Amino acid sequence: MEWLAEYAPPSYATLNPSASDDEIAALEEALGVSVPEELKALWGLSAGEDGVDGSGLMLGNWALMPLDAVIEVYQLQMRFQEEDGEDEDALVLWKPSWIPFCSFNPDDTVYGLYLNGESGEVCKWTRFGEREREYESLPAYLELMAVSLEAPLAAAGPEKPGMMGGALVWGPPLDEERRGQWVRHLGQAPPRHPAKTLGAIREALPGDERAEFDEQRDALDLVDPETVAAFRDHWWERAVQAQEELEDDVAAALGGNIMVQPGHKLAPEYEATLPAAIRHLPPSMDDIRAALRHESVRARFDREFMDAIPPHYPALLLRWWDMARLMADPRGDRAVRAVINGRHASG
Repeated sequence: MEWLAEYAPPSYATLNPSASDDEIAALEEALGVSVPEELKALWGLSAGEDGVDGSGLMLGNWALMPLDAVIEVYQLQMRFQEEDGEDEDALVLWKPSWIPFCSFNPDDTVYGLYLNGESGEVCKWTRFGEREREYESLPAYLELMAVSLEAPLAAAGPEKPGMMGGALVWGPPLDEERRGQWVRHLGQAPPRHPAKTLGAIREALPGDERAEFDEQRDALDLVDPETVAAFRDHWWERAVQAQEELEDDVAAALGGNIMVQPGHKLAPEYEATLPAAIRHLPPSMDDIRAALRHESVRARFDREFMDAIPPHYPALLLRWWDMARLMADPRGDRAVRAVINGRHASG
């Protein structure tokens, strides 16, 4: 949920609110079976999605089904099973313990994923009567999705997270036209475009272009607003382009594993990809705090700093600087949080 809100707002906006206990109880009554706890937990985050341009956001481009669609598909499949139930040689099309939760897309429910309430496995159903095991469990499916989003360069499955129009689309798409519009997500943060002021634009430009900017700015006729606006727009577009090029360079550098062990130095080519605030030594408290990506992590850093004895400050700052360096690599984010959580629990 946090990842979608930060990286794919259009997809996040399509999520339905969480299901209440009463809504899940009503669904269980309509199905006549109990819903496994892991599925209740998923619906406790979001009770379905509307999708973006016909594509769902779940791993594999499946769409998380609204509860009314879950009931409709379940009852339809059970009717199909009952109609064939008199034939002893008929295939098992559906069992009462099979609960659908994802469909082919928000408007097409002839394919999808269901949770086998007996085995805990996640399986696929199709309109042709195919029933295939896809994942060991629902937690395993969701964990694979989370890891693929947080560490996209290490995504183990065939589907890679990507973007189309700012929405999450797992790909690459098979359709050539959609493939051309799809951009693989590499774990980089969205480009931070500079404010449209002359000072902010100059700050965002590469250093070797600032002299030309200064020369043109000093020659401006400030009483002509159209000339000033044209100058500002031209250089703002160049500043945005420069920042996006930097993001691309960082993403390319992350293609080689730069997972750093605490206390070790980065190679120069990777050092250059780090945020400027943590590129230098010795780091300051403000530099490190700004580089830590999560508020919960920052809060723990603040607590440790406040509890530390002054002679211990250098060691504390260097240790947290190592953590900030790790968090510069999205693949290290998960490991850093695990380290911090472990320290917090043991303390």
